[in-house]
Amino acid sequence: MTRFEREISGSLGAFWKKNAEEEVKKAVAQAEKDATVEADGAIKWNSNGRYLMDDFCEKLEYAGYDFSRDATAKKRDAQNEESLAEYRRNYKGLSAEELAEARAAFGEGTTIVNVLTGDKTVL
Repeated sequence: MTRFEREISGSLGAFWKKNAEEEVKKAVAQAEKDATVEADGAIKWNSNGRYLMDDFCEKLEYAGYDFSRDATAKKRDAQNEESLAEYRRNYKGLSAEELAEARAAFGEGTTIVNVLTGDKTVL
């Protein structure tokens, strides 16, 4: 059970139930104003073309908003993979300033790993 499900069910108390109900209303209003539902039901933001995150979709789904959570998730995952692939292609390693900051934070001789590229750097 997600946090939202616990809140909206009232199992976390009246305060959180009321808060969740308000969040649902805000989510619907924002989606109506700032998002587009595509022919396959996927929903994305007009401002940046990014597909909505699952926690936001959960609120819309609870409200009965007309979209497909599955189609949105599939397109969001593909979009995320594309963004990560682009980051990996463009990654040039740490700059001299970033290396100095990393040495100050982690200490000389420490190995750090970029979790997005897998690159290891010994400081």
